[in-house]
Amino acid sequence: MLVLGDHFGIALVLLAPLYRFFPSSETLLILQALFVSLSSIPIYLITQDKLKSSLLSLLITLSYLTSVGITSAINFDFHLATISVLPLSFLLYGWYFKKWNIYWVSLILSLLTKEDTSILIFGLGIYKIFLKQTRSGIATLIVSFFYFLIVKFMIMPFFWKGAEQGYISTSALPLTNPLELIVLFFSRPGIFLNHFFNSPIKQDTFDNLYKQYAYLPILNPLSWFTVFPSLYLRFSSTATHFWTTIWHYNANLEPFLAISTVFAISKFRIPIIAVALLLIFFLFYSGLSPNSLIWRVFYIKPSNIQNNSQIYQSLQIIPANASVSAQNPFVPYLANRQRIYLFPEIYDSRYIIVKPSLSSYPTTPEEIVSRVNSLISSSYWGIEYQNQDLIILKKTNSNL
Repeated sequence: MLVLGDHFGIALVLLAPLYRFFPSSETLLILQALFVSLSSIPIYLITQDKLKSSLLSLLITLSYLTSVGITSAINFDFHLATISVLPLSFLLYGWYFKKWNIYWVSLILSLLTKEDTSILIFGLGIYKIFLKQTRSGIATLIVSFFYFLIVKFMIMPFFWKGAEQGYISTSALPLTNPLELIVLFFSRPGIFLNHFFNSPIKQDTFDNLYKQYAYLPILNPLSWFTVFPSLYLRFSSTATHFWTTIWHYNANLEPFLAISTVFAISKFRIPIIAVALLLIFFLFYSGLSPNSLIWRVFYIKPSNIQNNSQIYQSLQIIPANASVSAQNPFVPYLANRQRIYLFPEIYDSRYIIVKPSLSSYPTTPEEIVSRVNSLISSSYWGIEYQNQDLIILKKTNSNL
């Protein structure tokens, strides 16, 4: 239950029965890809109804599916933020078509995927009030606001002491004190703009997210109230990995960017052919460009296939019931055992597997090498298998 102190993803319970029958990392990755694919359907239907153009519906949906937020998340591991795009897309669908049963069920499911989806839903509530949809807007604000307060500051700390400070603690803003944040907003408004654009990394992230849709979401307030606050909270962090377009961080922004594009086109009555040409240009300049992630994923070197085969064979050395400490990329493939730890945590592990040339999070390749050399030089661990920099250590019999 400790995982609920990191991210409050109760929605995972709904996936548990399927995972029970197919307990592997592949199951989660396939489900994640399915969720993302299905999330494009509400976007297409809204676009078709609003713009009455099959061409634009296809182009905007394609822009969504090839966007940096979606492709980076799919190329990363399984994550709650990525699967949240499905209920968030249906949330927008239910709101647009006034299908309130779908709206409120999707809102609840969105909140249950990850606690910070409440920021996006709160922004949607503000936008609805902006459109004079006052009653449902206020209801959306109240539900999302109190959900965040209760989950973040009461429920999550119950499972993990200090969870109320998690992620927030890295912010340069007084996020834990709303009154100080409001005073800062009025006394030093320049600090907010400074946090938004004071780094080339942040500027690139903003550019990459918006150019996929020909920068049209900037013209619609929906993106102002949803995407801007979410980006700003990340950009105010001192942890630079929150600023980037890599990993999963931008996935749940994409449904709002896509629909903001639709509303902007409709509001300003931009000619269909002009919009189509713009979207096609930016598609091939961004999401479908030759050096984009979507094409790099399909390009697999023969040497990589051989290396992956060797890694898979090496994993068979570790017994299914053995406790193991594994470097980040190996953990999903060694899961479903009672005890598995993320290296450099070892505890009661019988085996350790590392490959410094792969992703070393949360440590560094140099620290991995130093730690492994220290373990080898002791009398407690011996090399069970080694192939180049892939090393499997086994605890010596005297210490079992």
